Amino acid sequence: MDTPKSLADRKKDIQFLMKYAVPEAQVKTALALLDKYDADIIALNLLHSFYINLPEGMDDSVTGIRLLTRRQGVFLLCVSTGNSMQYLYLANREAAHIVGTLAEGIIDRKLLDFFGYADNKEVLALTEKPEMLQEYKPHTLDRSLCPSCHVNVGEFHTLGCPVEICPWCNGQLTYCNCRFTRLDVDTMDKVAQIEKLLELLEEVGRITFKKEHAPGYPTMDGE
Repeated sequence: MDTPKSLADRKKDIQFLMKYAVPEAQVKTALALLDKYDADIIALNLLHSFYINLPEGMDDSVTGIRLLTRRQGVFLLCVSTGNSMQYLYLANREAAHIVGTLAEGIIDRKLLDFFGYADNKEVLALTEKPEMLQEYKPHTLDRSLCPSCHVNVGEFHTLGCPVEICPWCNGQLTYCNCRFTRLDVDTMDKVAQIEKLLELLEEVGRITFKKEHAPGYPTMDGE
């Protein structure tokens, strides 16, 4: 995957790519969509992936993004284009990758299992009328998502997420000293140490994400 970039850097990269990828008649709509999602790393990673590797090898633009489903910080998104094409993309906080066209659905068994689909027929039934799918909204507006690793309420954080609560002291897991004392080390720089920490967390019971764990709760959305 790509090395994560700042929102501003990612947007600049996309704007540069769009100069060579977007047909003149589609520029206004494409730029409006980019501005709509310029604070959302999920959408920006998707747009970057689209414009750096145009799916059909011809000029086109993203005109709409809809949410099919999401799990553990991974979003399955439906992309509509100015050339009337529709695709499925996987996106997370680090990068995005095309799955294929909407008409093809998902043929990868591991991917179907990850999102809980019985088979591709189920996916195709859900995407038969893509205009009926929920429009993807910036994750920063969705309080059911962790603001850092983007998992849903009730899901385990990506290990290393600064929002995760330590089950031993109820502080922030990435800032308290519990991980060092439990492993009896001064630093954590080995894969084996991380694997052992995960094992210990699972033994004691990792704490899943709740809305009230998010920084700024409840003032961020006026609750």
